[in-house]
Amino acid sequence: MLLRTLVGLVFTLVVVGSAFAGILPFSILFGFFAAKGFQEFVRLVNPQMRRFQRRTGLGLAIVFYFTSASSMVYGTDWRWILIVPVLWLVFMSIEMIKVSASFILDTSTLLMGFIYTVLPFTLLVYFSQVNGSFDARLPFGFFLILWANDTGAYLVGKFFGKHKLLEAVSPKKTWEGLIGGATCAIVLGYFLFSLMPSTFPRFDWVIIAIIVAVFANVGDLIESQIKRIKGVKDSGKLLPGHGGVLDRFDGLLIALPLVIIYLIIF
Repeated sequence: MLLRTLVGLVFTLVVVGSAFAGILPFSILFGFFAAKGFQEFVRLVNPQMRRFQRRTGLGLAIVFYFTSASSMVYGTDWRWILIVPVLWLVFMSIEMIKVSASFILDTSTLLMGFIYTVLPFTLLVYFSQVNGSFDARLPFGFFLILWANDTGAYLVGKFFGKHKLLEAVSPKKTWEGLIGGATCAIVLGYFLFSLMPSTFPRFDWVIIAIIVAVFANVGDLIESQIKRIKGVKDSGKLLPGHGGVLDRFDGLLIALPLVIIYLIIF
């Protein structure tokens, strides 16, 4: 527990510190998380994949992340992003010519890993400057809501949880924990406007909190199901006592894209 607490504290300070250090450290840190998350997903889902395929997929993921981030933050020509689908088609053609029995599984794993891990972290960069310029308070507020949901769910579930949420997937999750986490997230979302009035209106923060309260738990259950199917406890070993990138950001991977969709539409 001591190790878990210390690692969690350092992890929190690094994440928050990177945001307030500026867009460059923030983008680099989450580019690292995107790459590690992609690696964890591929190794978890398809451990038999050849090294060449894993490295090629990882390289394309990194190129996409940084060309996208550079376009959003520094205004570089967005057409550089198009190099990724071109290279992907070349890669697919090479794999197809090999007539490998694992062609469909391997390429599908890489594509799913890209959508599941790299794209959400790319959208986090977009979220951080959705108001026109980089604002560290936006990702900071999002992470506060996410952590409030996780902490509330853990504490309420631990002390008051009796009714299992989805025992076949995650035996420890309860309906009481879900409600407790959602309540903490929504209450925090309501008060974030008072703390950061020039970011989003209060209504938007509350809606963001509701999205996180619902879909961060969906993300957690999805990752738990993947690990249960594969028979592993953690997705990786990056953070002692906490697991890997997927273990720490499972809620963000599902909730953040939906938050972005909400902000774009409304």
